[in-house]
Amino acid sequence: MLQARGPIVAGSAGTDLNLQRGTMRHTTRHLCLTLVFAAAQAAGGCGGDSSTSPTTTTTTTTTATLVTEAFSGSIGQNGVAIYPFTVTTAGSSLLAGYTSIAPASVTALGIGIGSWDATAATCSLNITQNDVGRSGSTAISGTANAGSYCLRVYDAANIGAGVTASYSVQVQHY
Repeated sequence: MLQARGPIVAGSAGTDLNLQRGTMRHTTRHLCLTLVFAAAQAAGGCGGDSSTSPTTTTTTTTTATLVTEAFSGSIGQNGVAIYPFTVTTAGSSLLAGYTSIAPASVTALGIGIGSWDATAATCSLNITQNDVGRSGSTAISGTANAGSYCLRVYDAANIGAGVTASYSVQVQHY
């Protein structure tokens, strides 16, 4: 193998051989870099068309509306009053309670939730009840399915003889 000793100077011995080796190295290096660059370009293009737009998915959520129904009336000893209402959203909360009870001698009234039969106009007190519903507090709290219900206000032995109890009650549901 021939090697140049010192710098390559035109006209020196072995110059043609050294120039050929240098040119081949340069050409080989240039060819390798060109191939690497071409491979990188090809690989970058394998991912598909980069000009496509991303897709957007929109989810619509329906929010149930809170309904507050207020009823008021009066009952005497052993009296009952019934108020039908409809729940439209299954699995939602249902709250019921008195906002006022008078006179002061009546400290509590019964309150219940039942199934409403519109054909017979009857309230089956079959879901829940509270015999000591007091003013200013939630007497009934639960979860209701969609359907026809009734609120029943009743004397649970809290109204004395000759006394009429006045009340305001509300039901909250969805």
